[in-house]
Amino acid sequence: MNNHEQVVSADELQILLNLCEEINIMYPLYKHFQLLKANPKEDGYKLKVLQGEMDFPDFEEFPNYSDFMECLLSAGVIDYENREEFEDKLRVYQNLKKRVYFCPDTNIVYHCFLTNSGVKDILLVDTVREEIEASLNFKYSPQQVVELKKNAKYQQFLLDEFVNRRMKRSRLACIAMAEYRELRRYAIEIEGVEKSTSDKEANDLIIIKTLRRFEKERSVLPVLLTADRQMADLCELEGIEYFLFSLPHAVDARECSFDSMLKLIYNLAMVFGVIRLNSVVIFGEFKGKKSIDELKLRFLDDKLFEGFDRHLRICRRLMKLGIKA
Repeated sequence: MNNHEQVVSADELQILLNLCEEINIMYPLYKHFQLLKANPKEDGYKLKVLQGEMDFPDFEEFPNYSDFMECLLSAGVIDYENREEFEDKLRVYQNLKKRVYFCPDTNIVYHCFLTNSGVKDILLVDTVREEIEASLNFKYSPQQVVELKKNAKYQQFLLDEFVNRRMKRSRLACIAMAEYRELRRYAIEIEGVEKSTSDKEANDLIIIKTLRRFEKERSVLPVLLTADRQMADLCELEGIEYFLFSLPHAVDARECSFDSMLKLIYNLAMVFGVIRLNSVVIFGEFKGKKSIDELKLRFLDDKLFEGFDRHLRICRRLMKLGIKA
């Protein structure tokens, strides 16, 4: 690691944000590919998204518009289009005599909806966890990184950090697994009626059959939460209560809280693999990474690095003393 790099936790990114008067986030492997800019205001940030669906090149393993949208969604920057409809339905469920449990399917866990929304009475089917775990450990070989460099339009050397590191599907799964573990702290987790398979449709059916068994055994009402039309159709056929969320558009992002901005930068770094925030390159994947929470910052501005390094050392000393900074 050179003298202008620091490995930090996701929370320690806040130190960097505190030193920025304006935030410009770009994808450094494409020339002049600015994703968004943000200006701080009293209660968060004002946002402007600068790339739309048609602006993203279609290269395998490189970020696409859907990845960008899901980073915004899982950070709580944007929300499902029919969120208000769900809130209305929530009030109806709360007035039922029967106990209601909300069960996310795999895509809802990937979107981090439940932790962002604060919905309680969560039911987890372990088939969802098994699906996420099955995607966690796909890694780039040296030859695959060579192939990636052929499609990178700019600064291909940044991809050297990706050798033997997680591929995009695994980086996405890391965010989903962190969400699942958080939900597990206060949710009920039940075993699927069968072990999960590599077949998504078979796994969907396992989840639904498991909910039917839970409903019968406990005399409760499980409600499947999904953003997948096919899963909703399966619920219709099997007589399982569900709510189908409608995906938003990235350009709907206009503002966000301070907490959501922190999550967004972490999500973008993880899913894109590497991003640039102003003059700082942020790696979500890098050589020597030890935990999901770690990011590597490479500073291109000496003065900013000196300021960040000073504040980081003070913050870490305070944390060791048990004093909250």
